Amino acid sequence: MTIILQSQGSRVAKVVIKSFDVPDGDEDTWSDIATKEFDVNAKAHYALLQALNDYDIPRVIHCESAHEIWSHLVVTHEGTL
Repeated sequence: MTIILQSQGSRVAKVVIKSFDVPDGDEDTWSDIATKEFDVNAKAHYALLQALNDYDIPRVIHCESAHEIWSHLVVTHEGTL
């Protein structure tokens, strides 16, 4: 999965390890940084959902960020530490 995310860009691969919150307000009022972070999260979110099978999608479809999806999958398939 890391290779798929890296193919989308180095920031896309890194977004799964840090939390992301959608910025407040209308998209027109977001800063350039907030817009870029949103775009990177959206790319990772899409890539993760595309890689999942029908069994895993219902477990993570409610997640709003790539990090949240990744965390759910780690706990599901590897357990908690």
